[in-house]
Amino acid sequence: MNLFKELQPVDRLTIRVPFPLSSYDRKLITLLYQPLIGAEPISLYFLLWAEGENIEDYSMSHYHLMNSLDLPIARIFESRIALEAIGLLRTWRKDEQETRSFIYDVMPPLDAAAFFDDPLLSMFLFSKIGETAYRNLRQRFVTKGLSNFGYQEVSRSFTDVYRPVSHNIPSDGIQLTGLQEKPKELPFHYEEFDFQLLRTSLSEQLVPSSILTAEIKATIAKLAFLYHLTPFDMQKVILLALDDGMNLSDLRLKKEAADYYKLTVSKEPPSMQPIAQKQEVFEHTPIIEEDLNPMEMELIRWFESSSPIDVLKDVAGGREPFPNDIQLVEDLVMQYEMSTPVVNVLIHYVFLRNHGKLNRKYIETIASHWRHTGVKTAREAMKLAREFEEQKSNDPKQQLPSEKKDYTKEYKVLKASAGAFYHLAHFVDKDFQNPAALKKEAITILEQASPKELLSMLVKGKTPFEKDVKVVEDFTAKYDDINKSVMNTLIHYAYYVSNANLNSSFLQSIATNWRKNNVQSAEGAFKFAEDYQLQKNRKQYTPKNQTYNQKQNVPDWYYENKMKQQQKKEENKETAHTDYDKKRQEVMKKLGLKEGEVDS
Repeated sequence: MNLFKELQPVDRLTIRVPFPLSSYDRKLITLLYQPLIGAEPISLYFLLWAEGENIEDYSMSHYHLMNSLDLPIARIFESRIALEAIGLLRTWRKDEQETRSFIYDVMPPLDAAAFFDDPLLSMFLFSKIGETAYRNLRQRFVTKGLSNFGYQEVSRSFTDVYRPVSHNIPSDGIQLTGLQEKPKELPFHYEEFDFQLLRTSLSEQLVPSSILTAEIKATIAKLAFLYHLTPFDMQKVILLALDDGMNLSDLRLKKEAADYYKLTVSKEPPSMQPIAQKQEVFEHTPIIEEDLNPMEMELIRWFESSSPIDVLKDVAGGREPFPNDIQLVEDLVMQYEMSTPVVNVLIHYVFLRNHGKLNRKYIETIASHWRHTGVKTAREAMKLAREFEEQKSNDPKQQLPSEKKDYTKEYKVLKASAGAFYHLAHFVDKDFQNPAALKKEAITILEQASPKELLSMLVKGKTPFEKDVKVVEDFTAKYDDINKSVMNTLIHYAYYVSNANLNSSFLQSIATNWRKNNVQSAEGAFKFAEDYQLQKNRKQYTPKNQTYNQKQNVPDWYYENKMKQQQKKEENKETAHTDYDKKRQEVMKKLGLKEGEVDS
């Protein structure tokens, strides 16, 4: 989400209080709502309430809110959307040519009974303050009072007491505008739940459509959202919630959904948290430097406020990125420990420079250089990219085509041997079916080529990067006692297992290990590398039930993407529980139906 496009201090605002707010409302907001969304949103709510209570049609800028609360515009925006989500604020926006204005409707809180009856709000509060405090608040606000059992209501209606005197209503009577009815429930878009999928396995005889009223549908959608249950899960919950009269009620749905959650997911109650849009998104260093034009400022804000997956979608014209591209950006952040804004700049730069192609080796080469410089911010990364382009345009070596040798055959053999003997599946070539013949060809190349020629072969005859040439030259000079075939095999192995990221320390660690194990030939080096990779793969195997939230310092967008992938897998699984089949049979027995008589 881009804050610059959402809200700016100069934007105008008008406050409306459509309903009178009482001291009792203040208690509800302080004790029930504040634990959910925090002190800053509640402070904004009370300020809007105070400002709008006695002033109508008065426009002000958001600077007034910032000064009154001593908060930056990003925190004002976060507080505003928290109030919107919880139902305490409704926002209306009007975009004009050069200005943007808002109307803020300050909404009253739900009454205590409705609050505690709502599964989302009540569970959210329970997870925030704990069981003891929750029970105390519920007892304080939801009083049972004196029972009217045995009494008969004898209250008179309005028409029993009063009668009209005149039907002449003044033509200039006050016209009521705005909202006419106080909200009775939390704003929730239950239409997003897939009710069509829910109905697929529910027989009309077993669960008639008539019992799925709007209120019941809203409860089903809220419970599915709260407990992260799929439509297939909710089918089982509904069957369990049917009473003896084959009716559904809010109370039974809530109970059965909670029991199902405890049985299949966790005994701990679910908790809620805001969608990831905190400091990484909004709290960036103000960009007010004279050497930046407005377009560059906007671009930097975009790099700072977007996730790499969002950038991939944007450069692809809004289409979903390919899994390989997603894996690439995840590796840059997680394995290479690059900051998200820098990765965003890198993706954007390579996409533009490479005509829409995101070549992994090329990106990793640039990433290696950027990481070495210590770049941390989007601005620094953009500066590096610009300097590289200027240097490239001024370098005659870059402008003149160099003479290239055709190393296509050697490239294919070396790449295929890396896939076959280092167990790197993405380099396996099906054109090479005979491992012995492939190894013989690879060893011949490694015995005859010089290390510098080998680098050219590894990049298919192109000019190797100066960084790689220097690393290899320094390494071969330091380890001149290693024979050429072993040296080349070592470089070949390091190049492919590091995804073309050659560095001195990695080469030296391999050389030390091979020396220790007395590796003397290219064939021996192949065998040692193959055994090492097999052992390494076994150690690095991760069990399927390992969750991503065990990792530390994982960006929110990375965690969200993995959770989405996991959720898709879970939804595609066909689950069958004997307990629910038994329950279904019991329900069918109540109806006097036999197996096969119910429409599916």
